[in-house]
Amino acid sequence: MAKGRFGTFGLAVALGFAWLPSILPAAPARSESNPPELKLLISIEQQALTEPYPARITLHLHNASPHTLWLYRRARAKRPPVERVYDENRPAETSGESTLEVKLQPADAAVAQAATSPAEGTALEYVGLPKPKLVKLAAGDDYEEKAILPLRPALAEGHKPIWGVYQLAVIYEASFSNADEFQRNLGATLWQGEVTSNVLAIELRPAPGDAVGVAAGSAVGADLQPRTAIRISLSDEQERLIGQQITGPDGRFSFDHLPLGLYWVTARHEGATADTAVFQHVELTSATPRAGTQLVLYPPEIYEPQKVLHKPVLFKIVDTSGQPADKVTLDATWANGSVLDDVKAATADDGMAVMELIPGRNFVALKRRGCHEQQERADVAPGEGADSFKLVFDCPKK
Repeated sequence: MAKGRFGTFGLAVALGFAWLPSILPAAPARSESNPPELKLLISIEQQALTEPYPARITLHLHNASPHTLWLYRRARAKRPPVERVYDENRPAETSGESTLEVKLQPADAAVAQAATSPAEGTALEYVGLPKPKLVKLAAGDDYEEKAILPLRPALAEGHKPIWGVYQLAVIYEASFSNADEFQRNLGATLWQGEVTSNVLAIELRPAPGDAVGVAAGSAVGADLQPRTAIRISLSDEQERLIGQQITGPDGRFSFDHLPLGLYWVTARHEGATADTAVFQHVELTSATPRAGTQLVLYPPEIYEPQKVLHKPVLFKIVDTSGQPADKVTLDATWANGSVLDDVKAATADDGMAVMELIPGRNFVALKRRGCHEQQERADVAPGEGADSFKLVFDCPKK
């Protein structure tokens, strides 16, 4: 995390990122007494992109508020809301995440108006399990996060791609079902809201004529039957992500317009809470420009805690008078018979400590020099988003 007021933002402006609000939705007017608490600029690795390579951007987030914010990383593509069915026999779930929505259109307004299909963009996921975390952003501090955006040009009549200069911006948004609990119980602000970035001019180019490679295949189960809702990721030899697809009922996928070379193809169950990823190395040559592969997903046998999806949890430890307790070590354990997870953290001056824990029953030992160890229990709720606990450390002297 970069320190210093407007350090990252000053650099971004110096590099000449232009504000071109024409492609952005109208934002509600703000008074001088109610400025945005989070500001966003984006920068891009390359401003000329050749199909099928994505845009690799950096989000520069600045805390313009007078208080500390907690950000949920990393931002994912905006998804349609999930309808949840209430079940009184199941523990209450939490929900929430940070998302990115891509805004892309031709720089030439006349070209944009003539397009028969709009330009599109999204954000790519982790190849393996998501690794959500909570990031502490003090007042005036900056935070940077990477994102990979595959971009599709607008289409003209006859489904002909419109190549050329485009305007790119993103909307960063966050919402959590239990954010009020963070504020009420911990006095911590889990940031929610929506902020729009600056606009960058980029050039989208067609694949060169010699980019004839195709990496195709199917995802199947142990019974060799096609599997749907499998996220297929394509990465280059250096494991830099290029593109992703979700399999349909036939389990098939195909990436084309690829330069010849070595690639990684990875498959994992969409929405899985345990590591299900399998991968294969494919090579595209002039003799065999098309590589076919079959990815077999076996039922996972999990014995290592790092292969289970963890959830960010914010703890606040206070003494018996309600004051923040610093330098308290938290040692959390979770077990289910085959997996044992042991996570440690220590509180800062504000009594806060953040940990990534497996949802379910966690036993937390509180330790501090000169005090007897204190045992507590933290039942981390299932579901997405983050969780929070406030614990009182009695700190009886040894």
